[in-house]
Amino acid sequence: MQMTRKSFLSLFFTFAVTGFIACSSDVKLATVPDINLLYTSENLFMQIVEPEEISYIYKIKPAKNFGGEFEKVYHHIPLVVADPYNGCSKLANQRQVDGAVVLIQRGDCSFVTKTINAENSGAVAVLITDNDAENDEAQIQMVQDGTEREVHIPSLFLLGKDGYMIKATLEKYRMDGAIVNIPFNITGMPLMMNQQPPWTLW
Repeated sequence: MQMTRKSFLSLFFTFAVTGFIACSSDVKLATVPDINLLYTSENLFMQIVEPEEISYIYKIKPAKNFGGEFEKVYHHIPLVVADPYNGCSKLANQRQVDGAVVLIQRGDCSFVTKTINAENSGAVAVLITDNDAENDEAQIQMVQDGTEREVHIPSLFLLGKDGYMIKATLEKYRMDGAIVNIPFNITGMPLMMNQQPPWTLW
């Protein structure tokens, strides 16, 4: 029997209500499942809650062979831009970074050095965004730099376009940082509800 538009919408609504692990009308809540379920292939996800202008779900790729793993889900935690932005020296804004996720730009030193500098400033995780602000698709494989230094916090790659848009928006509104949920669980969410950034290709 051919499905009518009305019956299709009814079926979709039923799925949307019963198929989510957790949801809200604006998809603002992160869930707290087994951490292992937060991985999709080799990627994790982060949700920006504020500012609203960039309130989307972002794909982030964990470093290949260094850094720790998330042991819990962080709800409404600050995402702070590193000072200096390349993260190649001691961070001048340690007070803001302490207990936060820190955004650092790729380049000028190794991924490991950037992550260690953030860790030493009290960051709980690092997002290293590509220094190509137009990169909206290509992911970089972040690897150890050969120094065998230990890194204990998660280090994740963020597309350059995403990083650019986040930093530019925070500067536009003169905000110290964004508010994020990380890692964010998208299990069971219909693709049309993922709220990915409109400028990024998944």
